[in-house]
Amino acid sequence: MSIVLSPRLDTAAAAPLRQALQKLIEAAEPVAIDAVAVDQIGQACLQVLAAARAAAVARGLSWQVAFPSVAMVEAGELAAIDVLAAA
Repeated sequence: MSIVLSPRLDTAAAAPLRQALQKLIEAAEPVAIDAVAVDQIGQACLQVLAAARAAAVARGLSWQVAFPSVAMVEAGELAAIDVLAAA
């Protein structure tokens, strides 16, 4: 299943994002994320993505972020959080 990220991933978006990712991971499904529309991403959502990536890797699940926007790449680099690396 693929998760399509919203253009604005602020603190309010962190909890729903966490729940969606947790549901995939608990179901042992590969995680595919479409990040092309992301215009803004905050620290909370970056941390949710990083934790979900770590959980997916720990369970041997694949993790893929397709088409990350420039805003997402730059935010991850600035925070030194890699959520883009495939697993």
